[in-house]
Amino acid sequence: MRHCLYCSEVPETEEHPLSAALGEFSGAPTLKNRICKGCNERRIGLLDEQFIRSGPAAVLRKRFGIGGREHHQKVNPFYRGSAGGKPIRFLSWDESLRCELLIELTGGNQGRQLVQLILRGQSGPPHHIALTPAMTAQYLRQEIAALNLTFPLPEVRLIYDPATEEWAADLFRQLWPGTPLPETTMGATRFQGGIIQFQTTSRYYRAIAKIGFHYFLTQFSNFSGHESIFSEIRDFIIDDAEGFLPARINQFIGVHRSPLSPPSSGWIGHLLCAEIREGACLAHFEPFVTQSGRMRAFMVRLAFDPEAEDSAVRSHLHLYYAQGKVGRYSGDAVEIRPDQLNLGVLSCAPVIPEAE
Repeated sequence: MRHCLYCSEVPETEEHPLSAALGEFSGAPTLKNRICKGCNERRIGLLDEQFIRSGPAAVLRKRFGIGGREHHQKVNPFYRGSAGGKPIRFLSWDESLRCELLIELTGGNQGRQLVQLILRGQSGPPHHIALTPAMTAQYLRQEIAALNLTFPLPEVRLIYDPATEEWAADLFRQLWPGTPLPETTMGATRFQGGIIQFQTTSRYYRAIAKIGFHYFLTQFSNFSGHESIFSEIRDFIIDDAEGFLPARINQFIGVHRSPLSPPSSGWIGHLLCAEIREGACLAHFEPFVTQSGRMRAFMVRLAFDPEAEDSAVRSHLHLYYAQGKVGRYSGDAVEIRPDQLNLGVLSCAPVIPEAE
């Protein structure tokens, strides 16, 4: 290709439609020489970063112990957001302290409390602020001021463990000099589930569109992606200035009312599907299909090709190895027949409800 799908630079990369942060899969289709290095590493990379670290996929990666490439920087999504997305908030009830705590998953069903400051105002629920060693007292004052609390507060708690006691206590003393540390300082590590909250931007949904578009191009080689019918989906994926516009997002992405993939009998994987149906160019993405549940499946409306007469469906399941990584690979990508998928009657809802 003479130029990148998203800019005028020369394309010279091999792009994985499914982010490498979810692992590398033997036999997975890749998109070769369609995207330049700058777009692949920065503009497109920001979309993958938010999808992987600021949404449900971040929790499930922790749950199943899935890591990306070894040289990639490790980010704890419970402490830090990514690419404009907010950190994940996992609130769980602590019976011994009789309050909710921010929890981080550490693998499997195990977790531990975050180092955190809990402030309860005169009314309403308590406020939880996750603390890190790099945080300054000035930054923390700004965070507290934004809560518009009336002092003195009826309840202040500082939660830490022995390994973080020194810096957490020092930060508290810098915040409120002369104030003794709260009496309760230790949080329990056991929890019985909780409520997870995500806050993302349009990049999260544009990542889904990118994954679907790039996978579609790997399956239908008669399209380069430069065609004018794909101009709108290209603009949606790459335009970072549009802001969070629900109507714009719903124009391209819907959520399936029913699962698409066959039931899991113990395997864990991701489903990617490309389809041409009565001229409509579509992609489907069902991340994290597991035996115990699954993320909802998305449909991406890519374009309408008036010259497309035949219908076609192509799909891959990216399946993780049960024993963990083998060399560079986390699993295999296997082709799935159309009759193994639930694509007979497409029933989709807006990915963002109209009321929002």
